[in-house]
Amino acid sequence: MSGDPIWVVDEVETRPGQGQTFLDAYMTYYAPGAAARGMTLAHRMVEPAMWLDDAPNRILLIWTVPHVGLVWGAKHVARGDMDVLRWWNEEAPKFILSRRRSTMAAADALAGLAGLANV
Repeated sequence: MSGDPIWVVDEVETRPGQGQTFLDAYMTYYAPGAAARGMTLAHRMVEPAMWLDDAPNRILLIWTVPHVGLVWGAKHVARGDMDVLRWWNEEAPKFILSRRRSTMAAADALAGLAGLANV
Protein backbone atom coordinates (compact mmCIF):
# COMPACT_ATOMS: atom_id res chain seq x y z
CA MET A 1 0.00 0.00 0.00
CA SER A 2 1.30 3.43 -0.92
CA GLY A 3 2.25 5.59 2.04
CA ASP A 4 1.57 8.75 0.10
CA PRO A 5 -1.14 10.97 1.57
CA ILE A 6 -4.39 11.62 -0.22
CA TRP A 7 -6.09 15.01 -0.24
CA VAL A 8 -9.85 15.38 0.11
CA VAL A 9 -11.12 18.84 -0.82
CA ASP A 10 -14.59 20.13 -0.05
CA GLU A 11 -15.29 23.21 -2.16
CA VAL A 12 -18.41 24.96 -0.92
CA GLU A 13 -20.21 28.03 -2.21
CA THR A 14 -22.28 29.47 0.60
CA ARG A 15 -25.52 31.37 0.42
CA PRO A 16 -25.00 35.13 0.77
CA GLY A 17 -24.29 36.00 4.39
CA GLN A 18 -23.94 32.35 5.46
CA GLY A 19 -20.19 31.75 5.08
CA GLN A 20 -19.15 32.04 8.69
CA THR A 21 -22.30 30.30 9.93
CA PHE A 22 -21.66 27.38 7.57
CA LEU A 23 -18.01 27.08 8.60
CA ASP A 24 -18.90 27.14 12.30
CA ALA A 25 -21.56 24.44 11.77
CA TYR A 26 -19.19 22.35 9.62
CA MET A 27 -16.54 22.47 12.34
CA THR A 28 -19.10 21.52 15.00
CA TYR A 29 -21.19 18.88 13.23
CA TYR A 30 -19.04 17.40 10.45
CA ALA A 31 -15.34 17.85 11.26
CA PRO A 32 -15.18 15.80 14.49
CA GLY A 33 -16.62 12.72 12.75
CA ALA A 34 -14.26 13.14 9.80
CA ALA A 35 -11.32 13.33 12.20
CA ALA A 36 -12.55 10.16 13.92
CA ARG A 37 -12.53 8.45 10.50
CA GLY A 38 -8.81 9.25 10.12
CA MET A 39 -8.97 12.55 8.23
CA THR A 40 -6.92 15.60 9.30
CA LEU A 41 -8.15 19.07 8.42
CA ALA A 42 -5.11 20.80 6.95
CA HIS A 43 -6.61 24.05 5.63
CA ARG A 44 -9.74 26.18 5.89
CA MET A 45 -9.64 28.81 3.17
CA VAL A 46 -12.17 31.52 2.34
CA GLU A 47 -12.60 33.56 -0.85
CA PRO A 48 -12.70 36.48 -0.87
CA ALA A 49 -10.67 37.08 2.24
CA MET A 50 -13.67 38.44 4.17
CA TRP A 51 -17.14 37.26 5.13
CA LEU A 52 -19.72 38.62 2.69
CA ASP A 53 -23.23 39.60 3.69
CA ASP A 54 -24.62 40.21 0.22
CA ALA A 55 -22.81 37.60 -1.90
CA PRO A 56 -21.59 34.02 -1.63
CA ASN A 57 -18.29 33.04 -0.09
CA ARG A 58 -16.27 30.17 -1.52
CA ILE A 59 -14.77 27.94 1.15
CA LEU A 60 -12.13 25.27 0.60
CA LEU A 61 -11.79 22.68 3.33
CA ILE A 62 -8.72 20.59 2.64
CA TRP A 63 -8.28 17.31 4.46
CA THR A 64 -5.36 14.90 4.39
CA VAL A 65 -5.66 11.16 4.75
CA PRO A 66 -2.47 9.17 5.40
CA HIS A 67 -2.96 6.62 2.62
CA VAL A 68 -5.40 5.56 -0.07
CA GLY A 69 -6.79 2.59 1.85
CA LEU A 70 -7.96 4.85 4.63
CA VAL A 71 -9.79 7.07 2.12
CA TRP A 72 -12.01 4.21 1.01
CA GLY A 73 -12.50 3.01 4.58
CA ALA A 74 -13.55 6.50 5.70
CA LYS A 75 -15.96 6.82 2.76
CA HIS A 76 -17.50 3.45 3.55
CA VAL A 77 -18.05 4.37 7.20
CA ALA A 78 -19.44 7.84 6.33
CA ARG A 79 -21.99 6.39 3.88
CA GLY A 80 -23.56 4.41 6.71
CA ASP A 81 -23.37 7.18 9.31
CA MET A 82 -26.78 8.81 9.84
CA ASP A 83 -25.15 11.94 11.32
CA VAL A 84 -23.09 12.46 8.15
CA LEU A 85 -26.11 11.87 5.93
CA ARG A 86 -28.23 14.23 7.99
CA TRP A 87 -25.51 16.90 7.91
CA TRP A 88 -25.08 16.90 4.11
CA ASN A 89 -28.74 16.25 3.22
CA GLU A 90 -30.62 18.31 5.81
CA GLU A 91 -28.38 20.79 7.63
CA ALA A 92 -25.73 21.94 5.14
CA PRO A 93 -28.26 22.90 2.40
CA LYS A 94 -29.54 25.68 4.67
CA PHE A 95 -26.16 27.39 4.29
CA ILE A 96 -24.84 26.42 0.86
CA LEU A 97 -25.56 26.88 -2.83
CA SER A 98 -23.23 24.13 -3.99
CA ARG A 99 -20.63 21.63 -2.87
CA ARG A 100 -18.04 19.68 -4.74
CA ARG A 101 -15.74 17.07 -3.23
CA SER A 102 -12.49 16.05 -4.89
CA THR A 103 -10.14 13.27 -3.87
CA MET A 104 -6.60 13.93 -5.06
CA ALA A 105 -3.07 12.61 -4.86
CA ALA A 106 0.25 14.28 -5.50
CA ALA A 107 1.27 13.85 -9.13
CA ASP A 108 4.50 12.16 -8.04
CA ALA A 109 2.49 9.51 -6.16
CA LEU A 110 0.37 8.35 -9.10
CA ALA A 111 2.74 5.64 -10.32
CA GLY A 112 2.74 4.00 -6.90
CA LEU A 113 -1.02 4.31 -6.59
CA ALA A 114 -1.53 2.82 -10.07
CA GLY A 115 0.49 -0.19 -8.98
CA LEU A 116 -1.99 -0.75 -6.15
CA ALA A 117 -4.83 -1.06 -8.67
CA ASN A 118 -3.08 -4.04 -10.24
CA VAL A 119 -2.72 -5.97 -6.99
